[in-house]
Amino acid sequence: TSSEAMDTLGQYKITVWEEESFQGKRCEFLMECPSIMERGFRKIRSIKVESGPWVGFEYPEYQGQQFILEKGDYPRWEAWSGNSGYRTEHLLSFRPVKCA
Repeated sequence: TSSEAMDTLGQYKITVWEEESFQGKRCEFLMECPSIMERGFRKIRSIKVESGPWVGFEYPEYQGQQFILEKGDYPRWEAWSGNSGYRTEHLLSFRPVKCA
């Protein structure tokens, strides 16, 4: 039903910015984004996850290193890469983590 679809959409919300510290161009998403460049962005450098867990990817089409993004603020790349030892200063695609 349409109310179930609305409930599902409400479970996932992410806002992304093109520059660090929540600066520059911004956009909100409620569903996956296979390529941020298709939305007119060059890269994502800061993120705010408002609801739902997400996975961010180093490259378009969900390729490359992936990073789990839980609810919270990610003002710089260190916030999502943590101590993984793998350094990527931007993300180019992302999608929500959906449980079956």
